[in-house]
Amino acid sequence: MASRVIRYVEGSSIVHTLDPRAKLTLVFSLILSATLAYSIPLVLPLLLASLAFYLAAKLPWSKVKSTWKIVATIILFLSLLNYLFVAVLFHPPEAPNAVSSEIFVRVFTPILKLLTVALAAITLVYTTPPNLYAPALGQMGLSYKAAYVIQLGLRYFPEYIEEMRRTLEAQMARGYRPRGGGNFIARILNLAPLVVPVTVSASLSIYDVADAMELRGFGESGCHTWLRKLKMSARDKAVVAVSLALLAAYVALYVARPL
Repeated sequence: MASRVIRYVEGSSIVHTLDPRAKLTLVFSLILSATLAYSIPLVLPLLLASLAFYLAAKLPWSKVKSTWKIVATIILFLSLLNYLFVAVLFHPPEAPNAVSSEIFVRVFTPILKLLTVALAAITLVYTTPPNLYAPALGQMGLSYKAAYVIQLGLRYFPEYIEEMRRTLEAQMARGYRPRGGGNFIARILNLAPLVVPVTVSASLSIYDVADAMELRGFGESGCHTWLRKLKMSARDKAVVAVSLALLAAYVALYVARPL
């Protein structure tokens, strides 16, 4: 399962060759801009930009299919909750048709925002080697401790999923039989008995990593030198400039929005 969910996929697309700092800047700009966008006409350009970013990566569907199933389930679940909340809050019985357009906007806008964020985030994760996150964030000005925390989190999430799979197989060898259908919700419920053993195993692994990093002097005063020195090309700088300009435009639109 770890080989199918949230992992780097090698490729030669234009997105793969971008500097990680350029991709991080673009993704953060899209996410922040989507957060500030308050209407569908403002969200649509961001969705198209994220879609172009995703398509330019040329990711094989077989590699991202499992991730998209999870993302689609989350989006549908959150959208249903949002619809129920909005329908109750903005549906006065005396004028049921007067707010139908407002209900549509309030329900559909978050869906577009979630798709925008999902497209950008999936493209970033699948096209960026995990060992480049810390150097990229560190050379962007983030402290090396915080940079390594983020890199370790992204690195060990697939391993945590793999540990979940191994534990499930071990429990099944001892007689445990998952119940329910083959849908995504049933699979989540089947993982409930694995929470305790996987959590204990993950905790022990965290202590091992912490001890190994402490022995290597991690956490001492000052910043260690970076093994991988990144260098931006003219194309990377152009992506950063466009990303910052996009974010600045959406900040200005949000500040000037009608109250």
